Amino acid sequence: MPATTSSPSSSSRTYRLEPGPVTLYAQLAGILRERVKSGVWPNGAEIPTLEELAAEFNVARVTVRQAMQILMKEGLVSSQRGRRTFVTYTPAEDKNPLFLSINMVSSVTPRYEITIISRDNVPESYLGDPYMGKARGPYMRIRKVDFEGGEPYSVSTHFVSLPIYKRFGKVGEEQVKIARLVRDKSRGALHLCHERVTVDAADLEESQLLKCPLSAPVARIRRVFLDAKGDILYYALLTFRSDRFGIERDTTELIKAG
Repeated sequence: MPATTSSPSSSSRTYRLEPGPVTLYAQLAGILRERVKSGVWPNGAEIPTLEELAAEFNVARVTVRQAMQILMKEGLVSSQRGRRTFVTYTPAEDKNPLFLSINMVSSVTPRYEITIISRDNVPESYLGDPYMGKARGPYMRIRKVDFEGGEPYSVSTHFVSLPIYKRFGKVGEEQVKIARLVRDKSRGALHLCHERVTVDAADLEESQLLKCPLSAPVARIRRVFLDAKGDILYYALLTFRSDRFGIERDTTELIKAG
């Protein structure tokens, strides 16, 4: 017999669904997905009925059914005729953060996968307002999603100086991290590498691509590689799921006598 979940209202945060650009059932699917993946509803547990969830979130029963259908398609829950719905999701064994520092650009595992969303040749104005360096195009703009074990953890937009991009070759951005390719194909032109990290809330597109709730916390990284003249050879805007992001650094200098 599957285990029975505790009352959601007593074991998870309270969310408020509001009409807007994101449908109510998509908002609800994001909330329920978080309950599954966070372990509030563990593997094998029966989840509340459609009626109970409809009452909890003050939505129609059909809205809950549509949300549950999304989770079923993702393999997170399962339902059989005449039986209640139960959790089928098994969390990954390794829940350590995947991103630690800029030195991790070369670190991948056999479960690492890349999905390219788009590529296009763009002028320097498309970089917007980089916080460091001077844009000097044209650039190849690449949008992609990174996965680990089938789970998305990062969505990103990359601007690569076109001469460097043309050196990527057959083993390109579909198999290797772009920062590593830029490093390896820059022919010694890299002079300075810098990152800025901020914390924000996932927008609609990010929540859909990263499979996280709308407005869930995310880490945003702006990464820039400059040449000796201060021209931007590579500029990236990366968004990481909060549960797959972490930073480690040596802070020994803080305890040394002045």
